[in-house]
Order: sequence, then structure tokens, then C-alpha cells
Amino acid sequence: MGVWTAALVLRLRATPESRLGRRALAAVLRAADTGVPLALRAVARARETYGQEAVFRCWLTPSASGPSPGRWASPLMAELTQGSTPVPALLIEAAWQDWLDRDDAELWSLLKHWGPAPAASEARMRSLSRLALDDVPLEDVPLEQGTLVDAALRFGHPLGERARARLLAAGDPETIDLFCAAALDSPWAAAFCAEHHLAPADQVQRAVFFVRTGQLAQYRALDPDGSLLALGYRAASDEQRSVLRTEMSRLGALDVLRVLAGQSAQRGDFASLSKDERRYVADRLADRRDWDRLWPLTLLMPLPDAVRVADRFGDWRPSGEDDRRVFEALRAADSKAMARFVEALAGAGPLNSIPRTRIWPSAPDEQAIAVHALDFGPDGSQLAFAGRGPGHCAGIVDLAGLTLVWLDDDLPHPARRIAHLGSDAMALVAGKQIHYAAESGTLTLANQPSDVRGVERITGDRAFAVTARAPKSSMWAVFVGRSGGGLTYSDKLGGTEYFAPRATTVDAEGRVIAVVSENAHIVVDLANSVVHQLIRPETLRYGIQSAAISPSALVCGTGSGGLHVWHEPLTTSEVPLMSRAWTYGTVPVHLAWSPALDRFLAVTGTHLQLLDVPPTRDTPMPEDPVSEQIPLLADTPRARARCARVSPGGDLLAVAGLEEGAVDIYVLTALALRPFVAGPMGVMGHGELTKVVTVMEHPVLNESSRQALGLLRTCLEHRFRHDVGLGDTHATARAGDHEIELGG
Repeated sequence: MGVWTAALVLRLRATPESRLGRRALAAVLRAADTGVPLALRAVARARETYGQEAVFRCWLTPSASGPSPGRWASPLMAELTQGSTPVPALLIEAAWQDWLDRDDAELWSLLKHWGPAPAASEARMRSLSRLALDDVPLEDVPLEQGTLVDAALRFGHPLGERARARLLAAGDPETIDLFCAAALDSPWAAAFCAEHHLAPADQVQRAVFFVRTGQLAQYRALDPDGSLLALGYRAASDEQRSVLRTEMSRLGALDVLRVLAGQSAQRGDFASLSKDERRYVADRLADRRDWDRLWPLTLLMPLPDAVRVADRFGDWRPSGEDDRRVFEALRAADSKAMARFVEALAGAGPLNSIPRTRIWPSAPDEQAIAVHALDFGPDGSQLAFAGRGPGHCAGIVDLAGLTLVWLDDDLPHPARRIAHLGSDAMALVAGKQIHYAAESGTLTLANQPSDVRGVERITGDRAFAVTARAPKSSMWAVFVGRSGGGLTYSDKLGGTEYFAPRATTVDAEGRVIAVVSENAHIVVDLANSVVHQLIRPETLRYGIQSAAISPSALVCGTGSGGLHVWHEPLTTSEVPLMSRAWTYGTVPVHLAWSPALDRFLAVTGTHLQLLDVPPTRDTPMPEDPVSEQIPLLADTPRARARCARVSPGGDLLAVAGLEEGAVDIYVLTALALRPFVAGPMGVMGHGELTKVVTVMEHPVLNESSRQALGLLRTCLEHRFRHDVGLGDTHATARAGDHEIELGG
């Protein structure tokens, strides 16, 4: 709309509230800002007709007045200043807002003429406007601490100078503390603090402030022994610590060590530092070639870090004979191999595994045997296997030397179910017959039942239990067998006719046997020939595929991926606790109870799984009971475990099928090292050392794992060499007086 047309529309009384009136008023306001006489006269008439507020409310829109702050230098504003009519409050408030956002000389000349922000403005604007005007005494301006500090930090704005003057005049400690905290991120504010001797009132924060702002002389005078800075450093966030470490490098290595490692290694301060902090200390000492201080700290680091740091010592060697022995052991180790072992055992990053040893049971002609059944001996020192080589075969391997005890490679049928009985003997089901096999030969037992569903070792000298259908009967029964004899019928299943066992499991001691079917689970206490315990679940078809029993619970896995749990007393008829642990196709090939780990385990085709089973029925079942998955180390992506078995003590796991002809044996007790093995050795105590030694006692531990754990053991035993233990102690070890003090 043209200026002449707009002026005419306004003369015809088109109000600013109407759409046409707003367009016309905006048009004449834009023209008035450029000094057009006709537009200036039209604006003056509009102010008289519609009032100041209506006109300038329209002018304050960017479409009418143009961008800020240039609009304040327009002829319209000059005319308004020269007139005697009071300036509208909304115009003064907008002017102060623009000036506070960005300083402008033309605008400042208007504000000095108009005065402070009007009473209707927000309190912050009123206070800052009064602070900015020279004719208002500083002490008479009420300002909140945060508002004053924000204003004082504006070093490129005239308001900042007045605010800093007010800050110095008031001398309020709390406000100065706020300003000093903000000065850590502002070099101009930091320089102002140094010039005017401003610092936090708190002594600890003052020490940190002096270091962060580069006032090293003031810091040394305040905190000569580094104790205040050490306290401030420990209270800082990780991000603040990183910045503070950079600033502390100006102090010199000794002061840095005092701060980072505390006053003494005796309090275990160095081991409690973060990874970046420990590296920082080690780098500073190595740069100074201060090997006497660095060596004791090396034995407090995580094992891989200790190996890496030991490589930096060059020709230096510690003075003591035992120290030199440990030092040379660290120098001889492969830092990358140590890091891979620790990372894998700790389950950190992409690596997640536990130590294993691979064995290849083989026939006399060295032909590999495809193993499809496994069982540990009662004490876990031997492993029985059955499979197919040149023919159907079964045998026993001694795990201490990983040697074959004996092998029968002339079985008439494949043995799908076996039980290691101890004393180099085993029971096996081959075809429809039950055999007793030992180094002296294989004997077919008399009184053969039919449709054998399970064979398990039980308590007693080479005793075992067979779950099968009674001869010439449809009833299922438990038969008890021993070496050199037949099978003895036992009515342990109570003559249940409509009972088809799907899985059989025995507790670790071989005293309680559970026989699981689709519609009934029978738990038999073999120590009592009369009493048996019966669980009758709902008449659902569970599709049971595997089962395991602990001293207080029975768990079953179903083909659809369900996990069902019954707790003591196992005579209950209540439905089990249930959750879905697996998807179809990933159900476990083996469920087991591990006394060593005190938990249930599952082995799928690709993973070892740790299960969270509630200790009592009153504890809710987790929605996902698989708390952790550890990959089985397969050589090919599509390899799947064919069978698996956990030792009676729960310390070993044997898995077959991941490579044709091979059996992998995992040391499950190594999981006890997982919580601490990647941490600093300085926080490990006698309890951790005991766990390391326990894992190393396993003869099946592979050589690389034995070397890594042996090095960890060497370092820990060296740290504890002056300790005298009385009784059973598991407390975290403390460094004694024989260790170096960093603050001395």
C-alpha cells in the first residue's frame, strides 16, 4: 500500500484494530522511519486520533519498523524525543530490552533521555536499567546475585563495567563465589579476578580456582603441600578433573602426584583413580624418568597397564631380588595378549569369553570321533564320551593330563545316553541295551527294560539309575544298576501308567532324581526307599525338553522357550513360576545346576547362559531370566553345540559339536574373576588372590590363560609378601609401610 493511500485510509478513520487500518498504519510507519514528511504528518495525526500505545505497538513489529537496533535511529524516533508528549511505557521497555541484548549508541542516547524501565517491566529489567544509568547510585540499586553476576560477565557491554563496579563495592562473599565459579569459563572474568584479588571464600575451592585461572604463586602460598587441591580434585566431576589435570601440569610433577595420588599410597588413593588419572601420573613420572616412584605404582595398576608401563623402564631395574623377579615377569609378558585376556574374561567390549581347552578324542587310527554324548566323573577329574569314529565308540579322558584312559570302538549301536560312574567306568545305552563299560571291557547287563529314557549316576559305588518301561508292562519305572550285575527294578515312580518321561536329572550328590514328563514330574529321594515326592502341574502340554535340579528347586525348559520353576517343597501341586527365556530354535541343549556358581546354567547351541532363578516362590520371576550370555567359541559362524554337560561341582563345562571331533572344556569358576580382573591390582585383596589361585588349579586351563593368571598371581603375592594372615581374611589388602609414599 502506498504512503498517500495509507494516509487517506487513516484519515477515513480505519482503526488500527481493523485489518485495513493495520496495513495502512504499518505503511506510514515504514515511510516515517525514512523521513517522508507526508508519513510523519500521518503518524502524528494517528497518535492524536488512536493514542500513542496503539501506534507504537504497531511500530514495534519488525514488519513496520525494520530490524533492531537500527530502527531506533530513525527520524520518527528523533521527532518523538523532541516532542513534549510522554513516551509510551511499552516503547521504553522495548528499547531497554534491545539495548540489554546489544549495545547501540543511538539507542543509549534515547534511554538516557527517557530514563529507567517503567514500573510495569519485569524486576530484572528495572534493576539493570537503573544500574546502567549514571545518575542512580550503585548502592541504591536492588539486584539479585545471579542477575548481578550475569551482568558483570558482560565484558563487551557498558552494563558489565557498572555491574563489576557494583560487585567490588558490595563485596558480598556469596556473589563473589558465583562470579568466580563463572570466571573458570571466561578468560576476561578470570583476569578481572586476578587483577582485583577476587577468589572463593572456601579454602578448597580457592585452591582449585587459583590453579584453574593460572595464579600459581597465589596457589603455592595457599596450599604448599597440595592437600587443599587434592580435596577439591576429588570433589570435582570427571570433566572438571580432566580440565584441572591440564592446568596442574604447570605445577610440576611432584605437586601433581600429591594431588592425584593423595598424601600417601597407604590409603590406596592411587588405585582408586580413574584410568585417565592413572595414565596421567604414570606419564608424568616416566617423563621425569622417576622410576623409583613409578615402580611401586605399577603393581597397583590393572594388569595390562602394568605390563605396558613396565616396557617404559628401559635399562632400569628395581633393587630388591623379589622386585626384580616380578619386574622381569612383567617385562616378558605380551601386553596385547594380557589386554585381550582381561577384556574377554571381564566381558568388556566385543570380547566376552572364559578360558577353555579343546581336546580331540580319537580312535587308535587317529581318526576323529564325532561326539554326541558327554558326562563328567563324580569328582570332575575325568570326562566320558560317546560318538562315532570308524564305528560306534565310547571312552573316558583323564582331564589332568588330557589323555585317553580307554576306548571301546566296537559298540554294536550308537550310545546316545551315558553316565560316568567313577573308577574309570561308565554306563551307556546303545540301541535298546544297557551296558557297563570299563577298561576291562563292555558288559551287557541282564534284566533289560525297554524304551530307556535316561541313565544317570547316583550315590553309591559305581551305581546308576535307569528310567525305562518295566519288562512286559506299560508302567514306567526306575532301575538301579551296579558294576558286574544286572538291573534291579524299583517302584520309585509309583506305578504311574500314563507317564512318559521326557527328561531325567539328578542332583550334584546323586541322591535325588527327578523324572519329568508332559503331565507329571516325579522327584525321588533315593536315600529313602519308601517316600517319593510327586509334583502334578496343570494339565498343560509343556513340551518339556530339559531339566535340572538344585538343593531347593527344579527347573524345566520347554520346546517353545519357556522356563518353569518349582521350589521346595516339591510335593506342591501349585503351578510353577514361568517366564519365556528363549525363542523357538534357541532352546537349551542342556540345563544344569552349578554348586560352584550357586546358580542355574543353560547351554544353547551358541551360548552359555547364566539364569536368574528366584530363590523362593515368593520372589517374582524376572521377565527375562537370562542375566548374561557368554558366546561359545565356535570356529565357524554356523557351528552349533550338539551336546553339553556341567561337572557335578559346577566348575567345568564340556561342549561337543562346535568343531567336528572336538570337545571344548570351559573353566566356569573363572566367572568368579569377572567382577575384578579388569580393575586395578591395588584394590584386590587376599580374597581375590584366593579366587585366582583356585582357577589356576584346574588342570584343563589353557596355557595362555594360565600365563595371564600366573602373572596376576605373581603381582598380588608380591604385594602381600609382608602380610601375616591369621585365620580366614577376605578384606581388601592395604599397602604397608614398605610401599612408597607419593606425598613425601
